[in-house]
Amino acid sequence: MKKKVDYLLVGTGVAPLLAAQRLSNRGDQVMVLNPDSDFFLENSELPLDLLSFETTSTDLARRFANNLPEQMYRDLIPEFPGAIEMWKEEDESLHTKPFQVESAPWIRSRHRMWLAQEKSYTVERVENLYLRLLDLGLKPRWFEGASLFKQLPGFTSKNLDSRNLKNCVGFIGPRFGDIDVNRYRTGLLEYVREKLGREQILTSAHLLDIDQKGVRFQLASGPPRTVEVEQSILYFWTPKMERMLRSHIEKYDPRSLGMFESSVKKQVWEEWELLSRDPVNPYVVAHMDGLRLWSHGEGVPPPGGWNLIKLLRRDQSGTLLGEQSFNDVSNLIFQSLGWDRFTVRSMIPRRVYRWNQNTPIEYDSDGVKSIVIPSCDGPLHWIAGQVRQTIDQV
Repeated sequence: MKKKVDYLLVGTGVAPLLAAQRLSNRGDQVMVLNPDSDFFLENSELPLDLLSFETTSTDLARRFANNLPEQMYRDLIPEFPGAIEMWKEEDESLHTKPFQVESAPWIRSRHRMWLAQEKSYTVERVENLYLRLLDLGLKPRWFEGASLFKQLPGFTSKNLDSRNLKNCVGFIGPRFGDIDVNRYRTGLLEYVREKLGREQILTSAHLLDIDQKGVRFQLASGPPRTVEVEQSILYFWTPKMERMLRSHIEKYDPRSLGMFESSVKKQVWEEWELLSRDPVNPYVVAHMDGLRLWSHGEGVPPPGGWNLIKLLRRDQSGTLLGEQSFNDVSNLIFQSLGWDRFTVRSMIPRRVYRWNQNTPIEYDSDGVKSIVIPSCDGPLHWIAGQVRQTIDQV
């Protein structure tokens, strides 16, 4: 007997799970097909907004408001089937603490810090950003030289006089949130699988054919299957889905490809994990040109912070792990932080799409309504907001 659903959700990562949760809550029958062998193999979700400001026209007030820990909580809690906890620096001084679920995803409240060399091309951008924050009443604190570097996660005072730290300026700004991505998406996946049934959440699924009789797909083993779709197929655009979605749009609605080309800027980042011998300051996320740096772990930071540093480096040369990559990381570690040596735990490339147009693309595919939802990668709370807004309109 052919299976029948209201909505067929096709995509990788957390976006189709968020949509499945919201649709099933309103009584719709859904099925999720993921082309990957593992649900989060693409790893396209970020725990925080990288806050790359490429133009002075950015609406900073709105951007910053969307990254406040309280707003992140409001964006992420509706579809999550459990508690999401909050942590901030002053919580450490409390003698009596409220009941908290330690294994839940945590949103941490940390200051954002921007710095640049005085003669670099980014110093004017940092100064302008500082002035704009002053105008918004966000009270950034300006620093110069060694007093600025001392705020960096992982900073040591070894050989301070021999390190060229004087020609650097920057500021510490508002506190924004970052979320335990792995805990959030794993908890959501487990709940949705139990709620819908494991036969409704499938991986290694590849579409074979679409027509009015149904959607045929192939799993890693077994014969092809067919599902009849009553309402529409929803596709969730992440970098790994681009090739498939391009071919579909070229076939059914080629004019919409221009919308995609004008809506997205593609970035490649190297995600490094570095081990520190000493605990690392957990209260600051630092922005240094094309680098992002913070103390990394899950849940509440232990006293003094974790011993793991997360370092994101934006690659603009087109050569991952090239000479410039190692130069940037080495200069940061040896010159700015003052380490004698460092240990790399891992390095993985991250493709990030910067969307400036979030309007879904709708078309008819041989009698079946199809909707492509963009902006399903990047900061986790952005994905949740985009999926919720779209699902409420279908």
